[in-house]
Amino acid sequence: MRLIFAPIALLFLLTSCGQRSAKTESATLGDSTVRTNAVEKTLPDTLCFRQIVGRDSITLQLVIKDSIVTGELDVIPFEKDRARGSIHGTRTNNQIQADWQRSGEGVIQAYEVIFTLKGDSVTWRDGERVEKDGKWVLKNPAQGYEYVLLKTDCQ
Repeated sequence: MRLIFAPIALLFLLTSCGQRSAKTESATLGDSTVRTNAVEKTLPDTLCFRQIVGRDSITLQLVIKDSIVTGELDVIPFEKDRARGSIHGTRTNNQIQADWQRSGEGVIQAYEVIFTLKGDSVTWRDGERVEKDGKWVLKNPAQGYEYVLLKTDCQ
């Protein structure tokens, strides 16, 4: 009887140890997943957009971390001087109010730009501008040309 009981007891011990090990790994994996998700929430989100009309193109890259937005805006009209520069601003819901350090034709100027995120696109207006406190702002923000840039893969 002892000979039968000993292998059964040994088998039972080995089986229960394996289950504890699996539970420990699962708990460790779960904790690791929680830590990974917490880290991912603090990483910036990078979004890229593009508009091509004929031979003219515009590219926009936004790096969003919490409410702070940075990035690059590049306006490339065909056979004309391009305008490019960095974006720095803040996001409130789906709207980003930013300053664009626009460099074009050998001059760097601060432009106020208001981007609106709409699903897989971003819009912003441009038109007649006036200088106000060292920054070029739209004279009438409701008028002017509205750019619509579609989301694209970042390169």
